[in-house]
Amino acid sequence: MIRYTILLSLFALVFLGCQPVPWFPDQPAARQTTENGMESVSFDTNKDRHMDYRQVQNSQGRIVELHFSAKDQPEKMIRLDQVPSDASIPHYIIALDGVPFDLVRELYDQGHFRLFYPPSRVISCFPGMTDLAFQRIFGGATPLSYEAEYFDRSKNHIVTGNEVYLSGKNADWANILSYRCSFLLDAAAYIAPKTIFNHELSQIYKTFQKTDQGTSIGYSVAAAGLGTRGGRESILQYLRRVDRLCEQMVYERQGQLKISLLADHGHNLTPGHRISFRKTLKEAGFRVAKRLKADHDVVPISYGLVTYAAFYTHNPAPVADALLASPAAALACYPTPQGVCVRTRDGSALISYHDGRYRYAPDSGDPLQLNPILDNLRQQGLIAEDGFIEDRVLLDATQNHIYPDPLRRIWLAFHGLVQHPADLIVCLHDGWYHGSASFDRLSGGAVSTHGSLNQINSTTFLLTMTGPLPPALRLEEIMPALQKSSVDKMERR
Repeated sequence: MIRYTILLSLFALVFLGCQPVPWFPDQPAARQTTENGMESVSFDTNKDRHMDYRQVQNSQGRIVELHFSAKDQPEKMIRLDQVPSDASIPHYIIALDGVPFDLVRELYDQGHFRLFYPPSRVISCFPGMTDLAFQRIFGGATPLSYEAEYFDRSKNHIVTGNEVYLSGKNADWANILSYRCSFLLDAAAYIAPKTIFNHELSQIYKTFQKTDQGTSIGYSVAAAGLGTRGGRESILQYLRRVDRLCEQMVYERQGQLKISLLADHGHNLTPGHRISFRKTLKEAGFRVAKRLKADHDVVPISYGLVTYAAFYTHNPAPVADALLASPAAALACYPTPQGVCVRTRDGSALISYHDGRYRYAPDSGDPLQLNPILDNLRQQGLIAEDGFIEDRVLLDATQNHIYPDPLRRIWLAFHGLVQHPADLIVCLHDGWYHGSASFDRLSGGAVSTHGSLNQINSTTFLLTMTGPLPPALRLEEIMPALQKSSVDKMERR
């Protein structure tokens, strides 16, 4: 049935076609340095051998002026920082699926995305999954679980993932969007990602053309398919196309707009092998089941191809013992009456929370590799006598750590992130992924994927024309930060 739906959807796209995007020129026709040392690049947009559009960059390389010069008409100049950031002009937000921060930073340093202020690092939730992340950015009902398939303890059975996914029940945030392709096309986005991505860009462009004021949000799911199937080079390629789309929209509207680009989580850029853990669990004496009847029953969730695995069980500690013996497992975490236990093969620690503060108490080893950071905070007097640390202090101290913002993200995974949290989450080493065997075969496997706690899986980006932003943000801080950057810039004028 899934194969039939994918083929039917692709046939409809090919048959109906889509509005082509008028791509902005890939390279300028001329470059020069102005008298005040600013870089100027000129374009012949209609190929009539007349330079009709010019961009001027400031000393940081950001485009700050646009010059339009039609034949036999005086030149028109627009200063981008003087374009108002209010509801009188459109603010277009393009939301991509799965982009690691470092790739955006790399392209920015090469001269791409120069309509925007420098990219900010965005630390996703844990697990780093689309519905969870975009709900925290855009709002909507709390997701049912980490993925569309989950275990309902009240009914003691697995809720089928495809039914939930296609209904959008786990993605209430999507109702806020101005454009999202049909959920029926999502599977095709992993089988034929280029076709779906072209369709999405066309529809996002068409949607934005109809919006003359206020905020309009377009989302691409095929970005995830391109990254999963093609890894680093595919992500770089589609980011360059998005950059050209932004350039085209700014040119067409003569600068009278704002654009922001963002994504939900990172991608590990590492080809992997699927692992099911069934053999590991059976050899340790557990029964892999679909219901929890006895203490040795374990219900695994195998849906997408992701770098973590969620389990439901009455006894998470011994299940963690068994799973951590696998070479694929990096760390395990599970709630206890005292807090959340996080473990590696040779270390264990307890995470506690109270009134906006967190405490990390290693019992053995240092599973989150936080001790050097905590020693530094202790020397600065930023850890209280009871061992608790202010939430924001931890974010600032760990934003570049191997596990960014780990205490809060692990805590929320079991306390409020979703309606049906797992009893145990295992993070995998990059090079391994967990999920559906049938989807693994259908999609051809994952060259890159996401979900785990580490930096490349977790950290994505935010680019905006509205104004400068903090260097690091959490998901729920994105929309307020965009609004604040607009207000701050208007106050500086």
